[in-house]
Amino acid sequence: MKRHKYIMIVFFIMTLFSNSCSGDAFVDDIDLKFCGKCANTGKWTVDSLDFNPCFITKAECLNYATTHGYSDKGCVLCN
Repeated sequence: MKRHKYIMIVFFIMTLFSNSCSGDAFVDDIDLKFCGKCANTGKWTVDSLDFNPCFITKAECLNYATTHGYSDKGCVLCN
């Protein structure tokens, strides 16, 4: 019985190490943009999880961000 227990423990440890990532280089390729309703419109929005309005120019978006408490956030172009 103990032998089966050790075999199972070794199996789980081996599975854990064999499924571990070899690197996180793929994370650099992920471009997370939270566009919400502005997605695929070609307009700008504040880069946050809130539902912010869409803007035609980046300057309008940055102005909205600074006046509505998002001064630490940038704007993203939602293509």
